[in-house]
Amino acid sequence: MNDRAIKMSEISDNEFQLEPINILNGLKEDFKLVSGKNIFPGTIFPPIIQKLISELESTLNFSPDYTSASILYAVSVSIGNRIQLKVKNSWLEKSNLYLVLVGRTGDVKSHSVSFCLNPLMKLDKENFEQYLQKKKEYEQLPVEEKSKNTVPVLRQLLLNDFTPEAFVKAHYFNPRGIGLYTDEIAGFFNSFNQYRKGSEEESYLSAWSGKPIIKNRISGDEMRVDNTKVDIIGTMQEAILSSVFQSNKMKNGFIDRLLFVLPHNYVDNKWNDLDLDEKYIEWYSEFISKIYNLAEDSETILGFQPDAKEYLYRWQNSQKHDFDFEYQRGVSVKLQQYVLRFSILLEVIHAICNDEKLQTISLKTLKSAIKLRDYFFENAVRVFEIIDNTYYDSLTEIQKNVFDKLPQQFKTGEGIEVISKENLMKIRSFKNFLKDEKLFKKIAHGIYEKQVF
Repeated sequence: MNDRAIKMSEISDNEFQLEPINILNGLKEDFKLVSGKNIFPGTIFPPIIQKLISELESTLNFSPDYTSASILYAVSVSIGNRIQLKVKNSWLEKSNLYLVLVGRTGDVKSHSVSFCLNPLMKLDKENFEQYLQKKKEYEQLPVEEKSKNTVPVLRQLLLNDFTPEAFVKAHYFNPRGIGLYTDEIAGFFNSFNQYRKGSEEESYLSAWSGKPIIKNRISGDEMRVDNTKVDIIGTMQEAILSSVFQSNKMKNGFIDRLLFVLPHNYVDNKWNDLDLDEKYIEWYSEFISKIYNLAEDSETILGFQPDAKEYLYRWQNSQKHDFDFEYQRGVSVKLQQYVLRFSILLEVIHAICNDEKLQTISLKTLKSAIKLRDYFFENAVRVFEIIDNTYYDSLTEIQKNVFDKLPQQFKTGEGIEVISKENLMKIRSFKNFLKDEKLFKKIAHGIYEKQVF
């Protein structure tokens, strides 16, 4: 790659006159939840990446939200499990991201992902060509020579069409990590447990936490991945959110681990004659290559700078624990862990862009990671509201009638009295109805509160 692509020397200083990075001062301001318009906090990135995101919006109609999230994903796949964060002696955190880009048809969600993953796709193509060549050479060896040589294996970074077994096999042959991506991630979720009940979903739950994955195959070839690192990204239309996530299989906390990218304002997909300058494409490709090579050359264990660690604990200890809805608590807990993962990615990004040595997580980086946390928390709330609003519409007329006639807060006996008075529902059916956590919150023994729609 030439100096023009790496240094971006042809981009004038005027092109970097963007909003300055606004790091909130004082815990009182930092701890508040995001409210109002939820805009992706673009200032967490260095100016050159902010400029790239802006250019992609103006020339190719890429939403800044989709591009920003896709860049974070590409960086996470690039570093794999080779760069981790030491929180405590017994706690090493990796940068696993499970991202869902939500939008309307024609919002060029997939194009944003493809652009950001293109450098990694090229690397996979090179690896595939080398694999074919080595495989051909191996197959041409005499029988007695084959036993002295290792059978060639395909090393992949990205998978977009795979079975559960193929996913584990790919990670086994590429121990640094695997990135899973799909244009329509709804199909991926709906296929869970298609092969064996509970197996597939549990594998991805384990992978999110970095736990080992073990597969025993009928063929007798067991595979075990200890240092798991799995990143997931996919797109989904807003209209099908409820049909995908209303199923009981999401009650085990899987949905809490998903980072939803839901732009507050959609970018109009209007064609124009503008095109992205090649220097941005070249720079981005070199940027991803540098990150990949940094991780490939050596393993790195990051730590927090003292002021950052102190701030982290004060911030986490101040987090709200009493929520109106159980899903908010679940999302909040998982996003606290994501703050650590965001910190890894943002520190790597700034180190590469500023040509600095990667050493520790700064307070500035941590505060930027918390901004990301706030963005994704508000998006999660919006997604659950969409799911719940549609959920009421999915009820039968009898269920709607019972729900509407119940008081906002009631005892089980009072509810039974309501349904018996007009013979609305059998008592046994009513007691089962009360178990629906999307409709009712149990606030004490025998006392329920209706969830608001």
